[in-house]
Amino acid sequence: MTKLAPIRAILRPLDLAQHLFEVELALPAEAVASGAVAALPAWTPGSYLVRDYARFVDRVRILEGRKERSLEKLDKQRWQLPASARDLTVKYRVYGNDLTVRTNHLDATHAQIIPAATFLYLEGQLDRPVEVRFEGFPAGWKVASALPQKQGAHLAKDVDTLVDSPFELGAFRTRSFKAGGTAFELVFTGAHNGDEGRMAEATRKIVEAAGAIFGGFPFKRYVFFFTFTPKLRGGLEHKDCTSLIADSHAFDKPEGYYALFQLVAHEFFHAWNVKRLHDPVLGPFDYSRENPTKMLWFHEGLTSYMEHVIVLRAGVVPWSHTAKELAKCWSEQVQRPGRLEQSLEESSWDAWIRFYKQHEFSPNSSISYYEKGEMVAWLMDAALREGSRGKAGLADLFALLWTRHGEHGLTDADVRRAFEALSGMDSAPFWNAYISGRAELDPTPLRRAFGLEMEARAPWESLPPEEAKDPAALRRAKAWTGLVFAPNGPTIQNVIPDSPAAKAGLSFGMEILAVDGWRTSTAADAQRALAEPGPGAKATVLASDRGRVFEVLVPVVENPGRAHRLVPDPRTGAAQRAAFAASYGQPYPAAPVKRGGRR
Repeated sequence: MTKLAPIRAILRPLDLAQHLFEVELALPAEAVASGAVAALPAWTPGSYLVRDYARFVDRVRILEGRKERSLEKLDKQRWQLPASARDLTVKYRVYGNDLTVRTNHLDATHAQIIPAATFLYLEGQLDRPVEVRFEGFPAGWKVASALPQKQGAHLAKDVDTLVDSPFELGAFRTRSFKAGGTAFELVFTGAHNGDEGRMAEATRKIVEAAGAIFGGFPFKRYVFFFTFTPKLRGGLEHKDCTSLIADSHAFDKPEGYYALFQLVAHEFFHAWNVKRLHDPVLGPFDYSRENPTKMLWFHEGLTSYMEHVIVLRAGVVPWSHTAKELAKCWSEQVQRPGRLEQSLEESSWDAWIRFYKQHEFSPNSSISYYEKGEMVAWLMDAALREGSRGKAGLADLFALLWTRHGEHGLTDADVRRAFEALSGMDSAPFWNAYISGRAELDPTPLRRAFGLEMEARAPWESLPPEEAKDPAALRRAKAWTGLVFAPNGPTIQNVIPDSPAAKAGLSFGMEILAVDGWRTSTAADAQRALAEPGPGAKATVLASDRGRVFEVLVPVVENPGRAHRLVPDPRTGAAQRAAFAASYGQPYPAAPVKRGGRR
């Protein structure tokens, strides 16, 4: 096989304060001998939304030696290059001022380069290697990347590898460790109030717990990029690295660390689930358009559950915190109106146009393949434990899939066969109920498999003892109209379908001006005033819709909402305790202290 000449890329800062840099691409003559089409990806793998990165690119020009050649733009992200017997150079300017794991950001302190938003590729030549260099950046800045280096260049064997390999430039801090023959590097960017030593040690334990599931690591080097900035959280997986963003001020309490450790576990688990074990649609990619799949519930939802399994097995998050997280998610999913409208397969398929482009009605018409998928994964873990009599759980399902399929593609049928092999059960009932269907989540298997009981409590049952004795407080706690308010004022964010507010004609974006004659200037004011009459009464609501003021009567009914709490079942036997320990790597939890006659 003939070795392809590489594309040579150089990135230079133009104005860091204005977030501008230049990309220069040297295209070998063999790549443009018959002309070529240069294109910029419209999206980045792992984030299923067309982002139109080309909107950040301008001043595109092409040179043959010192002579500028004509260049035709074909559409929003593609340029026609002329045929040439010589190397061609393409230069363009890029703007990067969006600090997420999916977009470029550079300023006077650092540069985060996301390849999908940065590098043009040649259509039909995705297998051509690319060499990347950086010139002209501030003295003292370093470059971090999962790509190997040679003579100052970062080497990507093909375009897919380049797109999957972000860069971080700056005066970042580093730590490292080795596990299972693999070198792990941690790159820290940005100030924060946390302990990087604690983060590094927890990451090591998470890495070891995940690697134990698969019997080792499918790479010899892996990089964790940690970026800290206020009020943000997110992650994006790559084959040999992951990008993580966390709130700079989150680490004044243990929960801030727990959230970060769960994020680390989630994104690291993707090194197997989605980067290697994946629907064939998800690689090689078509970077020009959507690549829909029905399996995001598997790739993301099951990973969301496995992040809990991993941090528990690693011993870096206590069960008490995980139990609260799982119960909270359960509460949200069993009460989200969209659960009756969309299945996990449908949510996965429509991610590109619905999950990442939500509108006011989305909670009522759709679900999250992350969160609903997480709860279904929990039930799948329970089903596997029950069917195998405690011998196998969801971690074992992934281990079996890795053994059977490795990096050779994965279909829904493959997952079903593995489920059947471990559980000894037909997969159809579970899939028909929870994957392709819209069945209500049933906590019964959690009790049977793990001895965990989902305790549901009404809002008035959670009142402090003194308030519970107050008839007025009890009345208000029982009241409900179906209105959900935006955080910045008495503006309606959502109206639950078939609720009293919906039947009264209230809708999204309306402002509640007064209730029963009392002015409501905040969301809390409106909620209090609507609750005051109590179930069985009606509230007189003065509302505004696009400047038009009107009055409406809204019936108040008993609140159907419930908060869930995960508690040990007192009837739990040895089999369930053993299954709990096998799944989570921790002993079965002790029963909570009884209070007020309740557990």
